Amino acid sequence: MPSSLLPPNLIRRFCLAAIGLLARGSLPAATYPVGHDFEGLPQSVGPMTVYAAAVDAPLNRLHALLFLAERTPTEIGATLPAERRRDGRPDELFFNGKWALMNRKGADIDAKADTRAFGGDVRTSPVKAWTEEQAVQARQLLSLLDTPAAVEALGLTPLARLSLQWDLLQVWWRFEREGGADDATLQAMARAVQALGQPRATLLRLPSGVERLADLGRTDTTSRREPRVPVGLLEGGASPWVEVDRESKALFQAQRSLAAARAFVHVGDRASGERLVAAVPVAAAQNRLVEVPRGTEVALVLSLVGLSPELEPVATPVVSEIRLRLAVAEDRLEPASDTSTRDGWNQWVWLFSRQAAFVTGKPSPLRFVPDTAQSLFLEYGTPKHSSYFAQCALCHRTTNGGNQNPSGVNILGRYAKPSVLVDAGKRLRDAEREMAPVVKRLRERLAGVAVTPKAKGTAGE
Repeated sequence: MPSSLLPPNLIRRFCLAAIGLLARGSLPAATYPVGHDFEGLPQSVGPMTVYAAAVDAPLNRLHALLFLAERTPTEIGATLPAERRRDGRPDELFFNGKWALMNRKGADIDAKADTRAFGGDVRTSPVKAWTEEQAVQARQLLSLLDTPAAVEALGLTPLARLSLQWDLLQVWWRFEREGGADDATLQAMARAVQALGQPRATLLRLPSGVERLADLGRTDTTSRREPRVPVGLLEGGASPWVEVDRESKALFQAQRSLAAARAFVHVGDRASGERLVAAVPVAAAQNRLVEVPRGTEVALVLSLVGLSPELEPVATPVVSEIRLRLAVAEDRLEPASDTSTRDGWNQWVWLFSRQAAFVTGKPSPLRFVPDTAQSLFLEYGTPKHSSYFAQCALCHRTTNGGNQNPSGVNILGRYAKPSVLVDAGKRLRDAEREMAPVVKRLRERLAGVAVTPKAKGTAGE
């Protein structure tokens, strides 16, 4: 119908709706592509199509408030493309010594030029605090999740309910500890977390996401630039992957990560893996390190911890992240080697993707993240802008690393006290127990008990 034939009131309503869509940003925020100076970072803090195909859907707008923010890093890694151009050295001169530790910080940080958007469809939110305006927007959106009945009306799948609960819980826990929002907003967030709760049996029936991971990658590649899929991971006692029990780093305890952390080693066959793990305490008693064979793989698997309607922590099977590493060359610093660490190891990261799970319908909700991608890494308490390969090399380089961990494998380190884990549920129960401080604070918030923000150490940091 020509516009001249439309009633005037309908034309006005159409124009107002169009203006409203444009004002809110009708296009999803894109991420910079592979090879870009800001590879993997969002181009803006506008909503993304993560929980619904319509970019302006309420849950997409809530996600943008929770997981997108402009931040000024306190450190900027030297491996970023623009930093490499500024440095000017070729690879053979740059990748030497403790190259992974090099960064720009302090007075060298430009509050204007170095501030940019971070976050998106990622595991760790970059959001530190909400403005009053953002808090008002959040409370309006959270009214859709205020009660179990309201949540049911949205028709979310069990996986979407878990994912949304976990997103809210992560940011709420940070705000509680660092004073990132006012009491009314914190209580609205806490109510939504509880309303999204599901029975333990429902949460335990959810798929891990690794079942069809092979559809998205290759099991035979050793190239850091192709998505490698670990064969047989999470298949239990019959798997060549040996699960390792060890002294957990605080970084991976559930009161910080809101996840269960499981570590695995693969040395060709199960018996060889078990022998390698058993040799560690013997070597440590003799003040030496075990020898890690070439071809060894190690994996860190993080899975989401959800909460029941009664706020019981449940370590679910749903994998939120896989960090996979493979020894492809000798433990020798070779600047021209193009391995992830430049001293013998390649690495691959798979992250839980809301978009893949709820919008695009990929075979697995996990997405491959190239090691050249960038992020704002908060794990060690300061916002550092760096690449994945450099950040991982900080702790897992095989050279210039202090000689405490053989071939950069921390779970086989001198003080890790590893053992072959025969009880597959132990690490999951550990995570549920470690959630006690989070649940305690959540119950206090729901009861209206005043709490005082504490120092850093928030979820995901």
